[in-house]
Formats: sequence, C-alpha cells, structure tokens
Amino acid sequence: MFNKKEEIIDSRHAIVVRGLGNYSLRDTFECGQCFRYEVREEKDGYVEYVTVVKNHLINVAERERGELIFYGCTDELFREVIVPYFALEVDYEKIKEDIISHTDSEWLKKAAESASGIRILSQDPWETLFSFIISQNNNIPRIRGIIKRISSAYGVNITLQNGGKSCPLKKTDAAPCEEICKNCGCCYTFPSSRDITENPELLLSAKVGFRYKYLCDAAEKVESKVISLKEIANANSYEYTVETLSKILGVGPKVAACVALFGFGNLEAFPIDVWMKRAIDTYFGGKLDHTAFGKYAGIAQQYIFHYIRNIEKEEK
Repeated sequence: MFNKKEEIIDSRHAIVVRGLGNYSLRDTFECGQCFRYEVREEKDGYVEYVTVVKNHLINVAERERGELIFYGCTDELFREVIVPYFALEVDYEKIKEDIISHTDSEWLKKAAESASGIRILSQDPWETLFSFIISQNNNIPRIRGIIKRISSAYGVNITLQNGGKSCPLKKTDAAPCEEICKNCGCCYTFPSSRDITENPELLLSAKVGFRYKYLCDAAEKVESKVISLKEIANANSYEYTVETLSKILGVGPKVAACVALFGFGNLEAFPIDVWMKRAIDTYFGGKLDHTAFGKYAGIAQQYIFHYIRNIEKEEK
C-alpha cells in the first residue's frame, strides 16, 4: 500500500507518493501505451511530465523509482483521478511473480525484471480507441503530433480555462493565449465522438492520412451507439472487447488488442506487432501461447516489448 505526504518542493505544493515498489514513470509513459505526455523538466535523475487525464492537466515527476510527485493537485483530484489512472493501488510485484510462475523462459524472467517498473495506465476508452487507430503504420513521434493537432483543433484549452498565467511546460515566457497554444496542442481536452461526427473535416488538417475514414467510422459507430463503449467496459471480457471493436473499419487484431489492454483494462490482451514477432521468432522458437501466462498476459507482453525494443538495443 502506498503512502502519501504533502510537501513544498521548490516553492510548489506537491503530494509525494512513496511505497510504489519499482514504479518507473518514464517506462510507464514511454512504453507505447499512451501518447499525451510532455517532458517539462529533466535533470540529475529527476524527470517531470505534463499529461492530460480526462479534462485535467497533471504535473507528475519522479526523483527515484517507487516515488511519484504530483504538483498542484487537490485531495479530490488525487483520489478520484490520479489513483486509478496511475494504478497506484495495484500490486505489480505480485503480478510479476504470477507471470514468472507461468514460464520456464529465463529470457522472459530477465525481461520481467528489467521492465518491472511499467504500469498499465487506466486510460479513457474512447481516446485510446482513436489513438490506436491513428497508430497504424505510424511511429510514436508522429502519432503524438497528430493527436496534439486533433486536440487543439477540437478541444478546450485547459490552461486558459483554469486561468493559467504561464505555460505549464515552460516552453515560452509569454502568457498563454490561443494563438500560441494552438501551435503547441499539449494542453487541450480530447474531442468526443460527437465533436468528430459534427466536424469530421477538421481531422484532415491534423494530417491523419488514410486513417481518416477509419476515424470517422469509429466516431459514427460510437456516437450512434452501434458500438457501446460502456457495454464493452461492463462486460469486462477480452473476447467481447475484440469482437465488438473489430466491427469498426480499420480495427484489426493488433489495434483491438491494444485498446482492450490500455483502454479497457483487459489484462489478458496480448498485442502482437513487429517487435513482438521478432521476440517470438528469436526467443520462443516462432511460437508463443500467450494464454499460458494466465490473466496477466498483457503485462507479460509489456515486459517482452520493452525489453526487446529498449534494453537489448542498449546492451548491443
């Protein structure tokens, strides 16, 4: 169980959370599960991000593994938004032990140790669906750019809405204004399905390319309740999630599995992309029955994905 304490850090009010085991903020944000985060400051082992969660700008930092610092948030925001989003009450050490108990692979055990700081964020299902449709045949920097352009085209500027007098990211000394902020796009709310269906042409200026028709179809099906995200969440079934999402144009097995894992918390989901195929071919003889990992197969997938994409590259 984590413990929290209020502190003043460099004249800023903060809620400091400790007792989070091996929690790594960097690995969690930058493992490919989410796209709306920006580095605000980084020095001497300290890293601070600004991210958008629902309609809130969250400033979160890390000085060391197992400690998170949340600046300028109320107890209510911490309790209602931050705790579930950042999975602060989930025992990932127990999950890691469960995964390791389901395998004889020494390579996977090594991967689990190296990536044990990753946590699955509790993201909004609609935003996750939209984001992973955009992710098709794309790279992370470009995905993030598209999402920022979409958000600034449709969304509300949270900084201006809250009366902010300075840039939350310290990108400029000028006071925030729509003209400056539109070109950045970091501090905007995410559009709803209704926003998209009412003005689909704004997607084109965000340079979504061939994904335009897929995004429009997703918005139309969600807005008309042909696809009910609430029903998917209530079902809490990986099979049902994938089956239902696959009715949307352009949503294949990989995108559906990503949305199931990152948007609906179906932790048995096991997305397979080129990195995963490489790992399976290289370290599992070309075959891997992910169901053998049990109810946490999705966490095992993150361990494998992180290790082959990052750690092995650094070792070589």
